[in-house]
Order: sequence, then structure tokens, then C-alpha cells
Amino acid sequence: CTASGCRPSFLIIGIGKCGTSSLYYYLAAHPSVIQARRKQIQFFDHAYDASRMERSYLSQFPASLKEGEVTGEASPGYAQYS
Repeated sequence: CTASGCRPSFLIIGIGKCGTSSLYYYLAAHPSVIQARRKQIQFFDHAYDASRMERSYLSQFPASLKEGEVTGEASPGYAQYS
């Protein structure tokens, strides 16, 4: 983790209406999975700017995680880049 927030442990990549929300919420129901502020951050849908990584993207995740905890996001729009 950094001062801005923890890096995600997972990204759920899919397309709209393919179950990304369901998968995210099934994972989030596990006690070791700490949710991001928003499920669909869509940070990488925009032109990549490394300076925004700390300030904008990582601030969407918890400031700290206990050992064994993970965090992540689900943004269907990322499928176009895979």
C-alpha cells in the first residue's frame, strides 16, 4: 500500500451484462475481500497518466489491508483493451 491507497489485487474484466457485477459482489461477500469505493472505477478507460495513478486510481482502494486481505475492481469497459 502507498499513502494514497493499496494497489488492487485483482481486476475483473468483461463486457456489459456478462456477469462482472455478480462476480464482484460474490467476491466482496468474502470477509477477506475489501471493496473499492466504487465497483467500476474505469481508470484505464481514459488516456493513461502516471501522475493520476497515485492521486486518482489508488485513492479508490482501502488505505491499508490486513495480512490475507485483498481488494480489486470490476470495470467492463476494460475488455476493449485485452
